[in-house]
Order: sequence, then C-alpha cells, then structure tokens
Amino acid sequence: MESSDVERMRLKKQQQKARRREKRAAKQRAAEEAVHSSEELRRVRMCWPELSKRTLKTFRAVGGFGSMNDLSNGDWEQLGLDIANCSQLETLDLGDVNVGVGNSMDEKLASLFRGWTRSTSIRSINLRCGELSVEGVLSMVPLLHSTSTLQFLTLNDSNIQSEGFNILFRALRNSPICSLECKGCDIDSIEIGNDEFPRNLQQLWIDDNNINADGCRELAKLLQGGDATLETLSLSNNRIDGDGVEILASVLQNNTSLKYLDLVRNRISVEGNVKLLKLVCDISSMEATLQTNCTLHTIYVDEDAEEIQEWIDYACSYVGEDKEEIQQCIDYANRFDSNREKLIDTQLHSMRRVDLCRLQGIERSNAAFYGDFDPLHLPEILALVGRTHGLAELHVALKSSIVTLFSTVDRVKCLEQEMAYHQARVASLQAQIAAIKRAEGNVEEVGNDPRNKRRRI
Repeated sequence: MESSDVERMRLKKQQQKARRREKRAAKQRAAEEAVHSSEELRRVRMCWPELSKRTLKTFRAVGGFGSMNDLSNGDWEQLGLDIANCSQLETLDLGDVNVGVGNSMDEKLASLFRGWTRSTSIRSINLRCGELSVEGVLSMVPLLHSTSTLQFLTLNDSNIQSEGFNILFRALRNSPICSLECKGCDIDSIEIGNDEFPRNLQQLWIDDNNINADGCRELAKLLQGGDATLETLSLSNNRIDGDGVEILASVLQNNTSLKYLDLVRNRISVEGNVKLLKLVCDISSMEATLQTNCTLHTIYVDEDAEEIQEWIDYACSYVGEDKEEIQQCIDYANRFDSNREKLIDTQLHSMRRVDLCRLQGIERSNAAFYGDFDPLHLPEILALVGRTHGLAELHVALKSSIVTLFSTVDRVKCLEQEMAYHQARVASLQAQIAAIKRAEGNVEEVGNDPRNKRRRI
C-alpha cells in the first residue's frame, strides 16, 4: 500500500473521531441544558425552535409574552448562551416584555448578557423597558465592545438616566452603530469626550428627556469638524431654550452632515426660532444668504403649524402666529439645493424679502437693497429678476433701482457725444449753406453774360 493511501485513511479516521466527539459533546450539552433548564425555558425554546438549531435570525417577543414572564435569572443566562450560539441572529426585540414578578429587569438583563457576550451577526437590539437602569446598561457593555455588526440600538422609555446614557455612548465608541434611540430615559445631562462617541453615528433620537443648553453644548461636539457623520438629531420635548438654540445654530453654520433637526415642544422663544431661520436663510445681506446652511432639509420648531410644507409649495399666506410663520419660512428656505437658488428666490423677490426682513427684525427698503449692487451689474440682475419672477417683480425692481441704474451713465461723455453730434450737424448745415450760396453765385454770373442764352444751374 502506498504512503498516500495510508495518509488518506489516517485523515479519514481522524475526521470520524472528530464527528463522534462532536456528537458526544452535543449530547452532553443537551443533557446539561435539560438538567439546568426550567419548564419555562423549554417553553421558550418550543416557541423558537430555530433557537436550539442555532439558525434563528430574529428573536422578537413584544408585549405580554407569557412564556417570558416566569424565566428565572438562570433561565435568562441560558437564553443568552442560546442566543450567542446563533451565528445568524440579526434582530433581538424584547420590546416592552413583561418580566413577571420577582427579580427586576436589570437583574434579568444582567443574566442575559452574562450568557450573551459576543455576536458576529447582530444588527438590531430593542430593549424597551421602564425597569432598565444603569446596571442593565453596564451588563450590556461586554457585548457592545465585542460586536462589530450592531447598527441599531433602541432603549426607549427606560430608566437609564444620564449616567447610563453616558456609559452607553462611551461603550459604543468603536461600534459601527448608526442609529441610537433613547427617548423618555430621564436624561438631563450629557458628557461627550472628544474621542468618546460613536464615529459612525448617523441618527440620534433623544426626545422626551430633560436636556438643556449644557446638553446642547455637549451635542455640538457631534456636529463640528469636517468628519461629522450625524444626519438626524431629534430633541423634541426637552428643556432647550434660546441659549441652547444659539449653541446649535452656531455649530450648524459650518456643518455639512445634519439634514433633520427636531426641536418641537421645547422652551424656545420667537427670538430663538428666528436664529434657526437665519441659520438657513439670513436675509441681512447677499453674502449672509450665500453663507447660510444648505444641508438641513427639515427643521421643526413648533408642532402647532398644521401645514409645514406651505412655503415649499410657494404659498405666501400666513396663519397669524409668529412661530408658525417662522416654521413656514424655514421650510421654504430648506427646499433649495444650493445657496445660489436660495438667494435668487428670496433676495430677488420683493415680497419674500420683505417678509423675511420683518421676521428677522431687519429694516431694508427695496431701493437700499438694489443700491448695494455694482451699477454695472444691474442690467444682468434685472434680466434675472424678469426671467425668474415675471414682469410684476421686474417692474418693482426697475422702480427700486432706477436711481442706481442711471448712476452708471457718464454725463460728461454723454455731453461730449451730444456736442460732437451737434458740431457734426452744424458742419453739415454750413456745408449746405455754402453749396446753396455757390449755386446762387453761379446763376448770377451766367445771367450777366449776354452771350449765354441759357441759365446754368
């Protein structure tokens, strides 16, 4: 027998031994699980047969799921081990599961995450539960550190408070997470280190908390710099006032990532809302309009406005309340893809410019506006007004710019041209007179010559 055949037989025997060992280990694990598993855990496994087969992709138990109510701490830890062994699991949604009597949700989640410390497939986790607190967040940290696939994390209506949120933010520093929801979590202060926040975070939903201007100052760190990634920031129903708005508006002046900002139901005055309006459409000058933020597509400042798209649809009617009017102007300004379009549709339209000036407390007449232009460029500007806004606006623009337009005329040059014209006219008339006189002189000479019988003209 050749050596190659011997080698193949040896490898075959090794593979058979490995398969037998794996079967024995599987039987042993099943026996151990049977010993340690309660009747409640077995019922859970019966509800999700893929859990035992390690092929489960979605584990969703939302609401009063009876089989989850009476799981002990040991059952939750064993459930965590089962989940950890599911290499295809992408979604874990416990929603607002009723954990039953006895131990708190923190203790049960701590048991769950003692068993579930790693994952190579999880993409979404939803642990919405009012009993989840700081201890529960701490129990999640090993998993959050180990996973490289988690993208969506929801902890709404929990009790993690500021400490739990800050721990969570630091734990997600190297995570690929793109969306974090912590609505109604009793967060009143935020601490974000310069290098201690998720680098890929695109959506942050922290509505229904107690965030104030100090929190806005920390959140501003997520919005500054050329590598900012945050696209959605939802802060409705917090305690943000004019100072907080000023902080956000200042950092957003140069931000090119944020597209959605929700500040509904805060403590923002009309003056604060005007700051947000100037962020997207500063009407004080042409340069200011060109430098406004053109990335933000949606800003909500007051939920009382019934038709927030009114300005987008070129409607110019108002419902009377200042905040609603400002909301319409913000929505209108956000419709443009470039600041050049924004400038043409606001600065070069007399009615829109007047409305925006009134809201922003700016006194500026049409004549003063057109007086800022270089007179040599006015014909081109007027042509643009006519093409874009029609004859009515062109008429207003002409009336407002007529003085500036006439200032382009060189009076000396005009007089010199007029004098040259008249001089040329005088020379022409003098030539005609001379010709007539010469003709008359010729007639007289012919008439005095008695030998000529015909008059030559």
